[in-house]
Amino acid sequence: MQTVKKWVSGLGIIALGLVLASCGAKSNSTKTSDKTLTVTAAQAIATADPNKADDVVSQAALAQYMEGLYTTNQQGKIVPAIAKKIVKPTNGGKTYTFNLRHDAKWANGQAVTAADFVYSMQRQVSPTTKSQEIGHVAEIKNAPAITSGKKAVSTLGVKALGKYKLQLTLAKQIPYFNYRLATEIYPLNKTFTEKYGNKYGTSAAKTLSDGPYVLKGWDGTNDTWHYTKNKHYYDAKNVRIKNVKVQTVKTNSTAQNLFESNAVQVTQITGTQVASAQRGALKSNLTITKLNQLYFMPWNNKRTVTKNADLRRAVSYALNRRSLVTNVLKDGSVAATSLVPSGNTSNPRTGKDFNTDTGNLYAYSPAKAKAYWKKAQASLGKRKLTLQLLTNDTDVNKSAAEFIQAAIEKHLSGVTVTVKSVPLTNEISNLSKGNFDFATLAWSSDFQDPIDFLDKASMRTSVNFGKYHNTQYEGLISTLAAGTQSATTRYQTAQQAAKFVASHQGVTPLYQTAAAHLVSSKVGGIHFSLLRDTLYRYAYWK
Repeated sequence: MQTVKKWVSGLGIIALGLVLASCGAKSNSTKTSDKTLTVTAAQAIATADPNKADDVVSQAALAQYMEGLYTTNQQGKIVPAIAKKIVKPTNGGKTYTFNLRHDAKWANGQAVTAADFVYSMQRQVSPTTKSQEIGHVAEIKNAPAITSGKKAVSTLGVKALGKYKLQLTLAKQIPYFNYRLATEIYPLNKTFTEKYGNKYGTSAAKTLSDGPYVLKGWDGTNDTWHYTKNKHYYDAKNVRIKNVKVQTVKTNSTAQNLFESNAVQVTQITGTQVASAQRGALKSNLTITKLNQLYFMPWNNKRTVTKNADLRRAVSYALNRRSLVTNVLKDGSVAATSLVPSGNTSNPRTGKDFNTDTGNLYAYSPAKAKAYWKKAQASLGKRKLTLQLLTNDTDVNKSAAEFIQAAIEKHLSGVTVTVKSVPLTNEISNLSKGNFDFATLAWSSDFQDPIDFLDKASMRTSVNFGKYHNTQYEGLISTLAAGTQSATTRYQTAQQAAKFVASHQGVTPLYQTAAAHLVSSKVGGIHFSLLRDTLYRYAYWK
């Protein structure tokens, strides 16, 4: 199963920060709602096509101008959007029947209908679309067979029962499917989309919005664009900021300088900037949000040395993760204690966090590190060895890699670590080809369920770059994915899987990322959540 494919750069998800317009001063008679909000992004949009967007910036942008059956409120909770209510699935949890709003409109004034959802999902699974985000709809009945060319697109488990009635059937019950509906699945207007074919979503002019805003001013390559209030949006009266301007700002120091000069109202900061803000005058402006994102190290199981479980255990015990996040990252990130981020899942019986129940599965112990290194030396027949750590070339990743390198060489006498830093796309290419010993990589998920992280050590997903394979672990993951267990039993299975992968070091978690933002008292309605950035539809000038 392919889940949410959101590759993350070393800075993690750089949230879009709200900034005041840098244009000339406005007269006092200008309405507050007419003031333009200038927003920063870490990089440019790659695509505006919801069937193809697979990077965090493009998906964050989509959330501003597109809307699906469900959405999220200011607290990040799932609420109805185009669907009139959150529905309870029938047919053993596999069939969803939605009644749609009659007042939902596209930006051209046409009605948003059930057929728009059918068309979009069929287009996404079609082999001709070549979508990299099949995982968003992979659980719908017949989706994998359609993608592989074995069945017709028309057999997908989605159909319009009327203009405003939609039925969606899954291959099996999926406990987290409501998250898909709120953050990943959007409609498309067939006439407009087919007018541009494969060019749909390659510019603002070739994109049609159905959400609170309309995308404007993006030609497909430029670093600036706009969100303009969609006058046809059914809840337009509650969208209080009419215009949002987005400008790419690639350095956080620049963003902080703008904030301190009162030109920026909300911006993200990282590293030493966070520590400085916590101690200084900006403390009251600082908000830190844990993200549903985890950094981890895959190991190449096709190589004898890195396939050795005792070596991997030795490395894990040599890493003081608390020191890494406190003394190196300094951005609010937290040390990983399991392969599942904190806040992702809670015990259905007690309400305790998943990681409270697992305990710390990745403790720091130099003594155990040395003991496992001796075992590895004996089984490998080597006293010394050299490992190459592959990472992407951002400052954050370079700093983390240097920390890992130093810790291993300090505690595992005879091990030399070299670091290879390359752009993220090159890193993914090397990982895909198996050209690595071990690496650092981040995974971000748009839904709250442990399987999307536990899957990273399973052969069921291509993200298992190290090709770690254990029959017992695969059985646990398959049971989790089956969706047939009760909530309590499934939670217990997830606990088993987390403890198993920790004991075998199938992959080695490092830390859960956090987003640190500076928020001005002049802007209200800015709320970040575990799953996504703030939605501007809730923002307002105070």
